Amino acid sequence: MFTFVSGLLIGIFVSLIGGGGAALYLGVLTSQVGLPTAVAVPTSLIVALPALFFGFLTQMRVKNVNFHIGNQMIIAAIPGIIIGTVSAKFIPQNLYNWIVGSIFLVMGGMVLYKFFRNTDKTQTSQKRWMASLFGLLSGLMVGIGGLSGGATTAAGLAILGLTAVEAAGTATYVLTCMSAISLIGHLFTSTFAWQAGLVIMLGAILGSVITPLVIRYLDLNKVNKVLTPFLGLLIIYFGIKMFI
Repeated sequence: MFTFVSGLLIGIFVSLIGGGGAALYLGVLTSQVGLPTAVAVPTSLIVALPALFFGFLTQMRVKNVNFHIGNQMIIAAIPGIIIGTVSAKFIPQNLYNWIVGSIFLVMGGMVLYKFFRNTDKTQTSQKRWMASLFGLLSGLMVGIGGLSGGATTAAGLAILGLTAVEAAGTATYVLTCMSAISLIGHLFTSTFAWQAGLVIMLGAILGSVITPLVIRYLDLNKVNKVLTPFLGLLIIYFGIKMFI
């Protein structure tokens, strides 16, 4: 029961911020289920993907997905995933943590700056290359470290001018595609704990489906005023954690 509730809460949480939640799933699988890390990492990917997919379908139904920007990020992410996967074994973990942590700190700061300055002067041409840049960064992080591109994707979308709700919905779409690509490689090289991941997966799917349906009945301006600074602070927190 605790595992199901954990999956439900994670599904709700990642639907709000537009992340993949792999790190959270990984924590439950290792600390609560007792899986070894080598098995928990690919299993967390299996757990996260269905929740992302069903969350994406719900976000699409309530029209929170910007496919134009999302597609630009996905196209740019594909070479990033390939490059990251190939180069991962040559990058020391400490160096990877510092690189990712620095990116998180900068992007979290940009989200907060943009929110408190309340400006959106980014031109269409700038948004195009910025979307590609954020997609490439997310792809590199997915390829190197698994499903760790969620914060970069959500932050990039917020910086591009999407509301927190739109950023979360579009990030769900982008991460679903990137996770599916990453999963293909793991299917041939990794061991999965299917039974252990099933319960948390069901909870996560439920959480990812009900959250967008509930949010649309709320005052979106008030939701954005809470979620956007929360997203920025959360990304900064993730960045600090990478240095610890």
